[in-house]
Amino acid sequence: MNKLKNRGFTLVEILIVLSIMVVLSVVSISTYLSLRDKQSVQKDADSIVSVLQKAQGMSSNRKNDSSYGVKIASSTITTFSGSSYATGNVLSKYTLEKNVKISSVDLSSHETEIVFMKITGNPLATGTITLGTSVYKKIVTIYGTGIIELK
Repeated sequence: MNKLKNRGFTLVEILIVLSIMVVLSVVSISTYLSLRDKQSVQKDADSIVSVLQKAQGMSSNRKNDSSYGVKIASSTITTFSGSSYATGNVLSKYTLEKNVKISSVDLSSHETEIVFMKITGNPLATGTITLGTSVYKKIVTIYGTGIIELK
């Protein structure tokens, strides 16, 4: 009869196994969320650079003999033709991932839009766009020479 008593798990053993499983789950989930945030910020930062470069390229190529620009909002980037967003024509809108926001737009014009000049493609406003989550940040810098850099 002694042999039957030793066949099961004790309550302490079960609690230890459950505790280990909970710790591993928490670590796995937090690592996944952190990686997802980092990839979302990188993807959106790359997309902002791409949208800016496309508007710049259309301006320097004088597509439809127009200037092109980009309007920046907290979760969207809008490409437009014309000398300003208010008087121009909207061409496309890019929406950032849900967890990514533009936290600051610090441009020399104190506006939230960047217009590129025809032929040269130089921006009429220079400065930075900061985007990210609570953990990860990226900065897009627009220089007067037309260079657009991602840090």
